Amino acid sequence: MLLNKPRVMFVDDDRVTCRVMQRNCDVNHYQCSIFQEGRGCLEAFKREGADVIVSDLRMPGMNGFELLSALRSIDRDVPVLVMTGYSSVENAVEAMKRGANDFIKKPFEFPELKVMIERVLKLAKAKRENALLKRRLLQDNHRHGMIGVSPVMQSLFTTIEKVAAVTCNAIITGESGSGKELVARALHDFSPRREKPFVAIDCGALSDNLLESELFGHEKGSFTGAIQRKYGLMEQANGGTLFLDEICNISDAMQVKLMRAIEDKRIIRVGSTLPIPVDVRVVAASHQHLETMVASGRLRHDFYHRLNVVTLRVPSLAERRADIPALVNHYLGEFSQRYQREIQGFDPASLQRLCAAQWQGNIRELRNTIERCVILADGPVLHWHTTSTEPTAPSLSQPTRFSEQAFVSLTELEYEYISHVLKCTRGKKTQAAKILGIDKTTLWRKLRRLDSEAGNVV
Repeated sequence: MLLNKPRVMFVDDDRVTCRVMQRNCDVNHYQCSIFQEGRGCLEAFKREGADVIVSDLRMPGMNGFELLSALRSIDRDVPVLVMTGYSSVENAVEAMKRGANDFIKKPFEFPELKVMIERVLKLAKAKRENALLKRRLLQDNHRHGMIGVSPVMQSLFTTIEKVAAVTCNAIITGESGSGKELVARALHDFSPRREKPFVAIDCGALSDNLLESELFGHEKGSFTGAIQRKYGLMEQANGGTLFLDEICNISDAMQVKLMRAIEDKRIIRVGSTLPIPVDVRVVAASHQHLETMVASGRLRHDFYHRLNVVTLRVPSLAERRADIPALVNHYLGEFSQRYQREIQGFDPASLQRLCAAQWQGNIRELRNTIERCVILADGPVLHWHTTSTEPTAPSLSQPTRFSEQAFVSLTELEYEYISHVLKCTRGKKTQAAKILGIDKTTLWRKLRRLDSEAGNVV
């Protein structure tokens, strides 16, 4: 005797068809309830539920379309199969549009219907299991699109939930590659603004003129090359969230313009005098110590305090080593699927080394490492060694000697060190950026600035 027989409800106004269906279901170990009109099936479904419903479309009283709509208002996931005996594909298509899972033409052989029932039951089971898995992952180590079982990440998740519920501006700090944009997206996705746009911009990658045009938009003919009106990112993000990455790279003049737009909740496109109301939540981020930037004058204190209603700090990977195994498994699944590789995982020694590594590039570096290991894999078990041909940062254990007679500016010192690292990496900017602890975009920006200030070419 089979336990947990699939529960089938069969609806057809033909008494003989119902008896045949009942007999076939008994033989195939289905628990079948038969109905000759839709309303009786609906009332029974409200009381008992079912695993799958098979219904004719043409019936007196409540027809198949009405029954389908009523069932979907109660349970949008229960599998519903419809039967049509009038060779009307149009009716079947209409039923599919209204939420039926599949259709079968009458007359039919029961084995044909059985295949269809087994298929929708299997799909429904997979859907339930996936939903359960997602809930478990959410409870265990996945929250807000991020992975973290460590105390620092659990604390961050709690803060995200509190801040997301309101619409205040916020600042996110953390090292490069630690996942600041993920936090910004979580603040948006779990906020009342989630149905509106999330718009991101790297403030350090653009000059003042370009940044102003990107943020506020411009009118046709406002400058050379402005061949049509452009809607700015603040306008595009209206009602939603604007994410300003690397705000420390915004000039003083641009900070004033942006602060005014945030305070007044309106913008003026370049080349126009007409104010446009905008309602955006501003979330800013930087890998630098912002209070130090304010103290040094590189960041206006009024601009900083306008944004700094709440600060969220994203921990470095070194502060959350307990999360590395879960992160490794996550990226292994992602890249195994992307590159169609049968990967079982890392050998224990390699996983131990992954957990103990420094990861100066944080999650971004870990992710790239896993991707590289999957691409270069020779078998289902991956191996990773800390020894690498990539250069490492020079040791700073010995104090740097400075001349008391000749002084150099910080710009010159920064330029010389970046040049030294680029020389060591043979011009490979991705490796150089990793050694310097910055992302590649920031390195490009520094090279452009130093080229202008030092009058040199790297």
